[in-house]
Amino acid sequence: MKYKIIGIFVCMLLIGTSTIVVADWNPDDGHKMHYPQEPNPTGWDIDWGYWLLGDDWKCTECGTVTDIHFWISWYFDEVLDIPWIFVSIWSNNPGGEYSMPEKELWNRTFYNDDFIIAGPWEGEQGWYVPPYGEWELFNHFRYYQINIMEIEKPFKQKEGEIYWLVINMPFNEYTIGWKTSISDQFMDTAVCGFPGGDWIPIYDPLDNIKMDLAFVITGEPSKPDLTCNGSLSWREVKPGSTVTGTFVVCNEGEDCSELKWEIDPTTPGFGTWTFTPASGMLPAGDCVTVNAECTAPSDQNAEFTGKIKVFNSDFPSDYCEIDVYLHTPRFRSAHILLLEKLLDRFPTMYTFFKYILRLQ
Repeated sequence: MKYKIIGIFVCMLLIGTSTIVVADWNPDDGHKMHYPQEPNPTGWDIDWGYWLLGDDWKCTECGTVTDIHFWISWYFDEVLDIPWIFVSIWSNNPGGEYSMPEKELWNRTFYNDDFIIAGPWEGEQGWYVPPYGEWELFNHFRYYQINIMEIEKPFKQKEGEIYWLVINMPFNEYTIGWKTSISDQFMDTAVCGFPGGDWIPIYDPLDNIKMDLAFVITGEPSKPDLTCNGSLSWREVKPGSTVTGTFVVCNEGEDCSELKWEIDPTTPGFGTWTFTPASGMLPAGDCVTVNAECTAPSDQNAEFTGKIKVFNSDFPSDYCEIDVYLHTPRFRSAHILLLEKLLDRFPTMYTFFKYILRLQ
């Protein structure tokens, strides 16, 4: 993760057990949503009060939500420690006059050693309390970034789905607001609501336009898991002849992961090989059957062993192997083969001839 100072100044301040430091997220760090909803330095802060605040996003990359970043301010810049933050993720209800959270899918309470407070940055900002319609211009000057990172047992989002980030903060002596965004409006406006009650759309108190809240969703890509199944074994293979077999390559990784795989052409180290397919892309949970064709070496009465190496093209150190065994018989002339057939038919002659012909 890159670190960059993007405010007018950065203050190192220890408040209780929460630390105010340089920013953890900046625009070069990427995202897993439609686009980052960056803070408006001269916008509003929406008072949390006793209610929940929420805004929607569209997943653009399947996988886990391991990091959540959002921007806040304190009323009149009276900074206090934040003992906890309640974060939940909801499904989307697109019906009615405006969309809103529908069903809670995941939640977690984060305590003050679970997150980092970055900042401050500056700008003349207003304060807005939507349920009561109360607002104040030029209420405060500083704003901060909350960084919740490396979340354990994170929510797994699906590409193309709309979700809601719903957050609650402490109240009473903790008067905190969620900063509005300067980015382009995404779908419907943000909402507020009391637990178990209705959701209320949030509009700008001066010009009644929609408002989004400032946040960004990030996380690690889903990880594939390469596995191989099967083995190849051939006996009494005529030197120079061709034999065939199959084995299976699978991606048993995390949901939504993609595995780019290929076979090392230098393995197993004997004969001439053709693999169909020899490489490919596997989504999570899928397997492919590989057809292997081998032209045996010209050596007679020999055993060959080796391993076919299949590796992750993006991480070559991640690989699996298929065991291979091939045996070629020794050469027998036509008259020896005829005599062996006679001995099979008249086994009582075997003792006499085996010493003469040295057949064992």
